Parts: sequence; C-alpha cells; structure tokens
Amino acid sequence: MKVLVLGASGYIGKRLVQRLQESGWATPVAASRSAARGPRAVRLDATDARALEQAMSDVDAVVNCVAGSARAIRDGATALVQAASRSGCRTIVHFSSMSVYGEQEGELDEDAAKDSSIGWYARAKNDAEQVIEGFAAGGGSAVILRPGCVWGPGSELWVGRIARLLEWRRLGDLGAAGDGWSNLVHVEDVCSAVLAALRQPPAGGTTKAYNLSAPDSPRWNEYFVDLALHIGAVPVATVGRRQLLADSRFAAPPLKLLERAVQRVGGNARWVPEVFPPGLLALFGRHLRLRSERAEKDLGVSWTPYAKTLPKVAEWWTSTGHPLRHAAPLAAR
Repeated sequence: MKVLVLGASGYIGKRLVQRLQESGWATPVAASRSAARGPRAVRLDATDARALEQAMSDVDAVVNCVAGSARAIRDGATALVQAASRSGCRTIVHFSSMSVYGEQEGELDEDAAKDSSIGWYARAKNDAEQVIEGFAAGGGSAVILRPGCVWGPGSELWVGRIARLLEWRRLGDLGAAGDGWSNLVHVEDVCSAVLAALRQPPAGGTTKAYNLSAPDSPRWNEYFVDLALHIGAVPVATVGRRQLLADSRFAAPPLKLLERAVQRVGGNARWVPEVFPPGLLALFGRHLRLRSERAEKDLGVSWTPYAKTLPKVAEWWTSTGHPLRHAAPLAAR
C-alpha cells in the first residue's frame, strides 16, 4: 500500500512515516512544505489542489497531518478532497482535534455535538471535518481522528513548552485553573490508530470518527507537578490566578508580535520568551474528558501508560530538549 503523508515534517507526521516504513506492508511518501529529503519525499503546498493531485496519482491512501493556520487547515482539506476525487484515491485518514467539541465539558464520546465557539482553531477544524465528510458522502472512505494532547519524547508542544514554563515558574500548581483533564495520548498510540485505520478502512460512503486519549491521562495540575519533579524544576511553583491572567492576556499578545517580527527579519525567535496564549489557560481549566472506547474496539488501540511515558519524556527534555529555546523568563510578577 502506497500512502501519502501530508504534514510529514511535524511531530506526528514524522513518526508516522517511520512507523509506515517499519510496517512491512506500507510504502510512505512524505510530503511537506519544507525541503524534501529521501527517495520518497516530496515538497508541496497542501493547499494546492493541482500539486496534490499530481502527488496522489499513484497512491492508495492519504493521511492528512497538516497543522497551522485556519487557512492551512480549512483550505488544505478542501484541496485534498478535490485532488482525491480527481486522482481516484478513495481513502483519507484526517487529523482533526478535540477542539471540535468546543466549550463542552464532561465525558464526551464521538457522538457529542460539535461546537466552534472557542475560536478560529475550533471553527477551522469543524469546517475541515465537514469537507472530509462530504468526500465520504460522495463515495469515499474517511477516518477522522480527534486526538487529545499528543505527547512523548520529542513533543515540543506538550513536553518542551510545558517544561520551560515550569522551569521559569510560569506554571506549577495552578489551583482550580489547572484542574481540567489533560487528555494526553502517546504519539505511538496515535500512529497505531492510523495504521489500523489504513489496514481496515470503513466502507465507501462512510466516515468513522475516533477520539484518541489515554484513559489514565491525569488532570493538568498532576502532570505539571509530576513533570516538574522529574526534570528538577523544584520547588514547584504555586501560580495564582492574577499571574496567569497577566501572563496569558497581557504578556502574550506583544510577545507573539515580537516573535513574528523576529521571524520576518530572519532572526532566531527562540530568544523570545515563551508565549502563553489565553486559549492554553482555558484548556488547562476545561473539565472535558475524551472517551476513546471506540478506538479500542474498532482499531485495537492499546494505550501507553502515563507512568511509563513520564520518565521518558523527562529524560528527553533533560538530555536533548533543553536547548530548543533559550529565552530568559519574564520578570516575576
């Protein structure tokens, strides 16, 4: 089976390409906007339907791991469906997100209502899902994956960023603001779900959606304290609501502007202090817990234990992850 992986330079996409190569039954083609490397790698813009059609001319399935802006998410899904319809590729595995559930709380399975009220990311993800569902309605086979927070060694978003904020005492025990569920899921489990979906895709004309979250994933406060202890970011800070609001509402916008300005002139943005956006603070307090039994039943996914992953991500951070960003912490408030 020849599989085109879009967004192959990202955290999930890169590992997925490796897993497909190791599978013995799949031949991956790694596609991304960055420079192509390797004999089966292509450089393309995932929002360019013509380029996609050419890349998909002889593949059996496509896995869409593209992340980024609202345009990249929404227009990328549209271009993908157009290219799939023209090229004859009838199987798509599409990465969505738990953000499609919006502000809802409680335990939610895949049949829960969708909600785009929490911002551009949720709107873009819901719009993209609708496009993929339209592909299936036209006779295609589609699997939509809705992972929680994908972690593991090498995870910049959910290990590296968190570790830096812990070391700089901008995260720690957040009290009620950190009592939301983390919905952590190991990158290997996510890749296993993709491989299973490719081996047994749903019938044509069908869309199957799957939540991906390990049942033992803790609340955010527990994760923050555990990770802090493992990487030596002690004593663990107690971060009050006033500091959190100042960091996310007042410091984040100018820091983001500074980061973009540095990038525009070709500078190294790693010297800019970590941005702590308001949406991240909202996530830490949201009492949403994904139910993922459908993935266990249909895809045979078994979950990597939290207690097994924690020391491995800490080892990655202390040995190789620490140099990823060197900016000094913000002044204490």
